[in-house]
Amino acid sequence: MPTVTIVRRETGGTDSFEQEFEFEKGFQGSVIDLLHELNGRETLTDAAGNPARRICFECSCETGSCGACAMLVNDKPVLACETSVPEELRRAGGLRLAPLTAFPCVCDLQVNRDILRDRARDAGLWLTGEAREAEDGFFSACLQCGLCAEACEKYRSGKFDAPCAYVSADLVAALDGADAARRKGMKRALKKPFLCPCKTAPCEPVCPQRLPLRQAIKRVGGSLFPR
Repeated sequence: MPTVTIVRRETGGTDSFEQEFEFEKGFQGSVIDLLHELNGRETLTDAAGNPARRICFECSCETGSCGACAMLVNDKPVLACETSVPEELRRAGGLRLAPLTAFPCVCDLQVNRDILRDRARDAGLWLTGEAREAEDGFFSACLQCGLCAEACEKYRSGKFDAPCAYVSADLVAALDGADAARRKGMKRALKKPFLCPCKTAPCEPVCPQRLPLRQAIKRVGGSLFPR
């Protein structure tokens, strides 16, 4: 039988461990479907037959529209509801699930992404007007899932905000209500993005909405931090 390895952590704990579970050969669902199947068993046991507690994870829409189920699948930052188990088994030869590492782990695959909301609050990135162009509205599709932060080495360095913060800043700066005082507050709160110090933009391929993150970072760098 195929197996899935899940990186687990107790609520409030600091140590992680791996636990392996078997599932039916020929399973055709998504990673989220598999997690529901495991938790739906009358008695959950691991591959060695040991009793196991239910698996902690987040999900909501299960259609790729909310970003709640962001996690690492075979070390790739993805939305679990959009990741096919059969395809991952064919691609990687196995299945390993782990929480995002860019955020504090709450329990198992669940992480705390409050920092994204807190940074948006600190920078005043709340929308109070209407986008003037279709392109501006496009940026508002950000799910705040955190996948871009997971892929961004600059974010991990602590010197830069997550790419999604600059996406929001780009949208707010384009609004008629983004007066000088608001722009000054954004500039004071956001970490200077320069002209995107990254050459490869690993944040863009993992964005579920396929937003042009690097373009947003460049535009914010040019408007708030002109050289």
